Amino acid sequence: MIGYGLAGFVRKYLVRPINMIWPQALVFATLYNTLHGNTTETKDRVRFFYIAFISIFVWQFVPQYIFPWLSSAAILCLMAPNSDIIKTLGSAYRGAGILSFSFDWNAIGSMNPLYTPWWSQVNNYFGVILSAWVIGPLLYYYNVFDAQKFPFMSTHSFDKDGHTYNQTRIIKSGELDDIEYANYSPVFMSAIFAVCYGYYFMQLPATIVHVALFHGKEIWNRYKKTREEEDKEDIHCKMMSIYPEVPYYWYGCIFFVMLIIAMILGETTGAHLPWWGVLLSVVLAVLTVIPIGIINAISNWQIGLNVITELVCGFILPGRPIANVYFKTYGYMSLNQCLIFVQDLKLGHYMKVPPRSMFTSQIWGTLIGCIVNFWTMQIIIDTKRTYLDGTETDPSGQWTAYQSEIFNTASIIWGLIGPARTFGAGSIYNVLLWGFLIGFFLPIPFYLLHRKFPKSKFNLVNTPVILYGLATFPGPSRNFIITGLLVSFLSQFYAFRYKTTWWKKYNYVMSAAFDAGTQIMAIVLFICFTGIAQVQFPTWWGNDPATQSEHCFELNG
Repeated sequence: MIGYGLAGFVRKYLVRPINMIWPQALVFATLYNTLHGNTTETKDRVRFFYIAFISIFVWQFVPQYIFPWLSSAAILCLMAPNSDIIKTLGSAYRGAGILSFSFDWNAIGSMNPLYTPWWSQVNNYFGVILSAWVIGPLLYYYNVFDAQKFPFMSTHSFDKDGHTYNQTRIIKSGELDDIEYANYSPVFMSAIFAVCYGYYFMQLPATIVHVALFHGKEIWNRYKKTREEEDKEDIHCKMMSIYPEVPYYWYGCIFFVMLIIAMILGETTGAHLPWWGVLLSVVLAVLTVIPIGIINAISNWQIGLNVITELVCGFILPGRPIANVYFKTYGYMSLNQCLIFVQDLKLGHYMKVPPRSMFTSQIWGTLIGCIVNFWTMQIIIDTKRTYLDGTETDPSGQWTAYQSEIFNTASIIWGLIGPARTFGAGSIYNVLLWGFLIGFFLPIPFYLLHRKFPKSKFNLVNTPVILYGLATFPGPSRNFIITGLLVSFLSQFYAFRYKTTWWKKYNYVMSAAFDAGTQIMAIVLFICFTGIAQVQFPTWWGNDPATQSEHCFELNG
């Protein structure tokens, strides 16, 4: 809740400006207006919502349970079943995902194709395709960073022999055992995972420079304006001015109380994170919230602080993996929760909900959500533990736990061993530190081109979003790329330009319906078929568990 307190102090820059659109908030606003409206137009939208909801709800039963091959239709694997090279390029679960199609909205919708602006999708997908289909295969082919010793796409850490890194071997009393580490091995990563860190190093300086160049004047003008001047600029601000605002001290109380609690917990719970470490992590969030928030508000992509917080803590508190995880959580998640809260405040702005009602409802929702989320997490861990800890591989490819793998690998690289050893002088990954300097300069040429040719749309080249796309892998499966880009093109380019009336009336409603129907079906499947109740569908070609239904690689191959 530290982030909630921070959100109140950036409303002036991230909520009230008319160009801070927060695309996802538009979807929710459209849905609520549709469900609660009483005009002919809203009745048509309600009818459309239910048709789309029921359709996707029924359809999701097919790729999620009956015919999982449709989640990742790897065409190259069918064309060349005996070629490991072709299958590596074609597999979305273990390779680059070239010519892999998905008909599963879980995958397609992961890139928010129905409400993320087209210019933003183009930037993001440029990075995604460049990373997965071009740079990744080239790194592997030319054996950069000993790429061929490790899996093509992996978030695991490895030792010098290519085996999974045994972190327990080098831990003593919760910290690094230098002698055992010297006798064992440095940590290694798949080439794509290593280069991904280079992209992360570029992201933050590119974000700060991009925002300073393209939005710096706007931020300064916003800083000088009074509330009355802001109200005159935007009809939403003017309409919201009738409600009493949430005082800054409400947000300040939450911020400082939660910060003090965090500092106490860092010192007393065995986290090995001193009070000043907690304070420093939160300061990083405070310093970057406006530039990262602006990119998030206009593009729908949030540049993460996760790697930067890990890097900083790894240098100041080396050999403390638990402290590194706490530092990352307080820095990265404070920023993340702040921007989620800001987006909800923008939703209240669109819906004309009194700010104090929004504030109290968010606090209550968070308190209830803590309990529900913890309970849900325990159920999932109890029923899917073998998939989540890597003991077994989920045949459907749905339960990969890649986020947990990344978290664990990061705690080894940044916390236990430390960035000085992993990326310092003498390391094969040392060259990646140049990413900070490259990221600083990347936005400048496009800004100069925009100043020279203002009508050529160079301002739509958003280097932070491109870098966000580049850093997508090796995380999620690559099955969303082609279908997601196609859906985005049809919605955000074709329908937006040539079917404008239909787009305004139904596009966001369809997005809400598809997401809701997919999520409800996921709950039904988990409770009745694949989770709490174990009801296996008969094995056939379309759900072959030996190949994760993809027909590319055997799970034990």
